[in-house]
Amino acid sequence: MAKVTKTYQELIQLANAINILSGSKEHVEANTKGVKKLQKIGAKIKSELEAYNEKLEDLRLDNAHTDESGALILDDKGGYKFSKDGLKKLNKDIKGLLEQTFDIYQFTFSNEGIENYGFLEGWVEGLEFPKEVEEVEAE
Repeated sequence: MAKVTKTYQELIQLANAINILSGSKEHVEANTKGVKKLQKIGAKIKSELEAYNEKLEDLRLDNAHTDESGALILDDKGGYKFSKDGLKKLNKDIKGLLEQTFDIYQFTFSNEGIENYGFLEGWVEGLEFPKEVEEVEAE
C-alpha cells in the first residue's frame, strides 16, 4: 500500500463526486463492482472527513461573534453569528484548512469497474489516466 499526501480540498472533491454518484438512482441500481468500490471508498474516507469537519467547527467557534461578556451570539436556528471581520477571518481560515494536507494510504483493489472514474486517480493504487496533451501547430 502506498501512502499519499492529499489536501482537504481534494478530499472534499472526492466525497462530493462519490455522493453525486451515490445519489443517482440509476447508478446505484446498476449494482456494479464500481458502485460497491465507491461505497467502500466512501466508508474508508469517513474518518478523514470527520477530522476535517471537526477542524471546520473549531474555526467557526473561534470566529463566532460574542457579546460584551463573551457569550456566543446565535441566530434563530442556533448557529453562530459572525461579525463582518469575523466572517472575513473565518473565510480566510477555511481556505487555509482546505489547503492543509494529510497522509492516507491509497486504496488497493483492482481497477475493474472504476476505470472510468477519473476523479479516483491518485486515490486508488495503479489507477492512472492519460494526460491530455495540447497540440501546437507549427506555422
